[in-house]
Amino acid sequence: MEASQQDNRAAVQYGIQKGPPLWLFKLRLSMIYAAAISALVFFPLSWPLFWLFVASYAVRMWSAEAVLHRFFAHRAFRAGRAMQFVLGFLGCQAGQRGPLWWAAIHHVHHKHADTENDPHSPVAHSFWTAQSGWFMNPNYTDTNLDLVRYYARYPELRWLNKHYMTPFLGVAVLLFLIGELGWLGPSISGLAAACWGVFLPATLSVHLFSFVNSLGHWRRGLGGSRRYDTDDESVNRPILALLTFGTGWHNNHHRYAAAARAGFAWYEVDISYYVLRVLALVGLVRDLRPVPARILTLGGIGVGATASATEKASEAPDFVSPHDAG
Repeated sequence: MEASQQDNRAAVQYGIQKGPPLWLFKLRLSMIYAAAISALVFFPLSWPLFWLFVASYAVRMWSAEAVLHRFFAHRAFRAGRAMQFVLGFLGCQAGQRGPLWWAAIHHVHHKHADTENDPHSPVAHSFWTAQSGWFMNPNYTDTNLDLVRYYARYPELRWLNKHYMTPFLGVAVLLFLIGELGWLGPSISGLAAACWGVFLPATLSVHLFSFVNSLGHWRRGLGGSRRYDTDDESVNRPILALLTFGTGWHNNHHRYAAAARAGFAWYEVDISYYVLRVLALVGLVRDLRPVPARILTLGGIGVGATASATEKASEAPDFVSPHDAG
């Protein structure tokens, strides 16, 4: 019965969900950048604004890595339908378009990592294309919902994906009202709260996360290491991992992408995973996928690890795709 239901889901075709025209996307991006610059130019930093900025950055970076990347792109953990919608809402706060769009593009990245068909490879294209230029490519404005079939079956997620700017700007309006009401202090206006609490942290988190596309696949850069001999150019970068809440352990991730954690060793800081563990303890998420012992052994991690750290695995890299309907 369950297998039959999965087959029926797999047979459903969701097609292409059109994204906004590129000119509108560029206009929105320009407005966000202008608001981010306004935070630095027109609204002097204070302690309340600083902590608002830090909290907002943390939420947005966690949403990018734990939600867009590990939940929607790799199904590394599960959540109930209501929590799934909350996660989708949070994913929209990352400032990286809609959650289903993000997952579909990431599916293509893993399938064609560091080849001509990889949307953002610094090896196949250029460093700056990988960093941000690909974002403006008209070939990547729409969402192939059939690549994210598992999540595309939920109409509320399709709505969030199409109207991703609504929750993003909705939080900006909320912070504006909070500032105008004086809840952040008498010296903080609504515009200051919106600029420091939404637009500046969103801009910073997007660009820092984008360094994973560029520096995370750039062997020539300093500070990178490879635990696994993968078919791509992925590297682990500790500082980037700290700033991006775990995704900087990118060579680990490309060897076993299905795990709920990217820091495989105990000393590899993975903030996203720590938060997921807390959420799992209180029952908000469940079924966090572990890193299999064979993967840890292959990387020389753990008691009794004997495999060479550069030994190449005979099987294909492990990857759970939102394309699968089950």
